[in-house]
Amino acid sequence: MQRISAILLTSVAFSAGFIGCGDDGDDGSGGGAATSTSTSTSRASSSSAVVTTGSSTPGAEYLGTQCTDDADCGPDGLCVLESEPEGGPSGGYCTTMCSDDGDCEGEGSACLEGICYLGCIMGEPAIDSLDADLDPLKCHGRDELRCEEVDDGVTVCTPNCGSDSQCPGRACDPRSNLCVDTPNTGLPLGAACDGDADEDACAGWCVGFRLPGEETAVNACTQFCGFGGDVVESDCGGFQNGICLYGFAAEIGAGDFGACTKACTAHSDCLLPKARCVALGLPTNGFCLFESEPCEDNADCKGTDECTETPDGFFCLDPAYPLSGEGAGGAGGAGGAGGAGGAGGGDTGGGGTGGDGGAGGATSTTTTTSTTTTSTTAGAGGAGGTGGAGGASTTAGAGGAGGA
Repeated sequence: MQRISAILLTSVAFSAGFIGCGDDGDDGSGGGAATSTSTSTSRASSSSAVVTTGSSTPGAEYLGTQCTDDADCGPDGLCVLESEPEGGPSGGYCTTMCSDDGDCEGEGSACLEGICYLGCIMGEPAIDSLDADLDPLKCHGRDELRCEEVDDGVTVCTPNCGSDSQCPGRACDPRSNLCVDTPNTGLPLGAACDGDADEDACAGWCVGFRLPGEETAVNACTQFCGFGGDVVESDCGGFQNGICLYGFAAEIGAGDFGACTKACTAHSDCLLPKARCVALGLPTNGFCLFESEPCEDNADCKGTDECTETPDGFFCLDPAYPLSGEGAGGAGGAGGAGGAGGAGGGDTGGGGTGGDGGAGGATSTTTTTSTTTTSTTAGAGGAGGTGGAGGASTTAGAGGAGGA
């Protein structure tokens, strides 16, 4: 397992102005040490190449650009297609065969497992909003790539699909961030997981987030992402599923490697009490933040948070969301009408027996995002039918039985 630092980017907001992450006064250290089984690629050489040609990415005219054919990648170029059987990079990835880093064009580019990867510098340019524009001088400004450290001090542009919309006709794999026919399956984004298990049970990756002041990590499933660019559709399955909010370095730049956190509509959608649902300005949902603030009353809480009782005690929670997403049971249906009374007999005939009451209404069911709740009370049965009028010399017929 690889130790990484997870840092909540509470100091950055959406430049569009409809979402902000710093309103609760957090100091930006929402995550601590974290454990991840992220993939790393072995290097063919430890040498480095620095070339400057004045192209959009220093020294790299073709390496890392989009492609659909080898001809798109210049002399001796190779296009790794989006349609590769075992998984391909969204939009394709131009590369060349290599034996060491010197065979690869572009500043900081590296030879990994026999092919060239475009170099990049993490932390630059500094990110000032979660939807910051991507720098065309870093990974060609491609949303489908992210800048990631794959070896000690080696940072390159790697495939970064985050939504199926980036893989026409295929699916975006939550573990490899490649376009595939059959994505990896397992526990979903935001689910609790065992960081010490021999096999990762998550569809993406099990990462442990250590909260400030606590030594025990909170393990949760995530998938990796890239900061900035089209955050509405391109990362974490879209806003209704999650958002790229956690980084793995002290200095985060646009286009850098990050981790998704789950969308939520109730605090129980998150890993209470270690995580809670926080409103970030969207009309439909908030997002789970890994932070836990016990309280005795509202004076212990920041901003608009309220001291709320949970199954684990009292904690400061955002009142914009309910504690639980469980819906109340629906009311039982109305009982059916009683049957009509039977017609009276002749001068000597008895009245007809009243019809049975209608059956009670069916028990209703309400489904919410987190649970299905069933009403316990059925509707009342209908009243028994009125007995028919009796003949002159006999008793009226009895009323019908009440409904069930």
